[in-house]
Amino acid sequence: MARLLVELHVEMEDGTMYGVVADQRDIAKWEVQDFGCPFTEVEDRTPMLAMRWLAWSALSRRGEVTLAWPEFDAACLEADSTQGDDEDEGADGPAVAADGLDPGLTDPPASTSSSSPGGPDSL
Repeated sequence: MARLLVELHVEMEDGTMYGVVADQRDIAKWEVQDFGCPFTEVEDRTPMLAMRWLAWSALSRRGEVTLAWPEFDAACLEADSTQGDDEDEGADGPAVAADGLDPGLTDPPASTSSSSPGGPDSL
């Protein structure tokens, strides 16, 4: 069975931006919410609410936000999937996170920057 990953871009009202990957753990939690529905029906029934909730669930799971769902929902300006319809699963196999890392990691990856002379920042 292919892994189901939903890459999300999130913008908060304070200007904070997040990129996060929701996975099957988040989707399973969504489906049992009072306002949830089977994930196969999300696109037709609750697409905006689902993307916001999945973003909150994944960000909370990773420790990147500590807001309760109602506070996150009130402060979230936008949460949308960064995947195109044709990227779900292609000839090369299932979609993976853009950073190629396991979305279940509890610690976000360390950021890297190149400030060495002659590096990409010097162009």
